[in-house]
Amino acid sequence: MEVAFLKSPIGVLKIFSSDIALHKIELVKERNDFECSAFNYRVMDQLEAYFEGRLHSFNIPLALDKCSDFQKKVYDELLKVRYGRTKSYKELAEMVGKPNGYRAVANALANNPIPIIIPCHRIVYANGKIGNYSFGGQNAQEIKSYLLDFEKKHS
Repeated sequence: MEVAFLKSPIGVLKIFSSDIALHKIELVKERNDFECSAFNYRVMDQLEAYFEGRLHSFNIPLALDKCSDFQKKVYDELLKVRYGRTKSYKELAEMVGKPNGYRAVANALANNPIPIIIPCHRIVYANGKIGNYSFGGQNAQEIKSYLLDFEKKHS
């Protein structure tokens, strides 16, 4: 597993990948020394372009082999939610064929191994409130709000 670090507007992102696919992104407190693979440079280039407002959709192979079939289905549908737009948990549940399964959808989002690229920040409550975000710890809602505002501004 290759590891890289990227300083972003929301903090330091720790990127885990193999030679052919992205496995996970975490938000960490500090950057460590690392040797970067060509694949991780590709991931970092796309994330930098995203945070500059130039990239609206990623072109990176994702490794979701540790995810359940339901999670994969949720993530596949989530990737269809356009940059700068939002959907509700209920709408996403309907998209995956489980109209009453919004809690299961929320659980899948909470376990998203590749936030930002699999854009779980674009899912909000039906009343428009931003809701929870599992990425970012104590600052999770601030980060989600930042990402939503950033995308609206650059869409």
